[in-house]
Amino acid sequence: MKSLTAAAGLLALGAMFASPAHAQDLQPGLWTGEMVPPGGDPLPVMFDVGERDGALRIVMMNADLGPMDLTDEVLEGDELKFWWNPGVRVDCSLMRQDDGSFEGVCADDRGAAGGQGRLTMVPPEA
Repeated sequence: MKSLTAAAGLLALGAMFASPAHAQDLQPGLWTGEMVPPGGDPLPVMFDVGERDGALRIVMMNADLGPMDLTDEVLEGDELKFWWNPGVRVDCSLMRQDDGSFEGVCADDRGAAGGQGRLTMVPPEA
C-alpha cells in the first residue's frame, strides 16, 4: 500500500512540473483568425502554435505583413497573454471561448486613445 501511495505522489509531482507547453493545454498546429487593427479593416491571420525550448511558442502570419514572432506567450486558465512589436509594443489578452477559440483586445501604450484592436484565434479542426 505504501508503494502505491508513493507512486501516486510521484505522479502528482510529475504533473506539477510538466513542460509549460503541455501544461498550458493549447493545441499545436496552424490556427486561423482575424486581426482588427485600431481604426482599420479586419485582416486574416494564421497562427503557428507549438513550443520552443519547452515553452509555448506562437508565430502570427499574414500574407501582406509576413511572420510576426509573439513574445512571452502564457496561457493562464482561460486567458492567453502575449506581446509583439510591429513598430510599437502591443500587449494582447485573449479569453478562451466556449468553442475553444480565443478572442480579445490588443493595445499599444496609447491604450484606449486609439491604440486598441481585436484579435481572434480559431484552433485547427481535430
